[in-house]
Amino acid sequence: MYQGSITASETHRPIGSESPPAGRSPLGTLVFLALVIAPFVAFAYPVATVALLTGTVALAVLSRSILRTLRRRSGRVQTLTLPGLGTVEYRITTN
Repeated sequence: MYQGSITASETHRPIGSESPPAGRSPLGTLVFLALVIAPFVAFAYPVATVALLTGTVALAVLSRSILRTLRRRSGRVQTLTLPGLGTVEYRITTN
């Protein structure tokens, strides 16, 4: 038989004060599923996977090259001669 006493903190604790465990977000679940399925898709379609990876690398290299060229030409006046029309002067500025 229990003969202990109830302390003050136990008598005034509200019912259900403990929060339920946090649920998983749908986005996290989708990312997890994509990471699990991605290797199977890559092995099933190797030519498409290589093409996608090659295109991604080429796009990254091209964008870095364009950004480097724009930084190098920033602030200088450039001229573009259009035969039969005239000359256009332009300046590239960055914010």
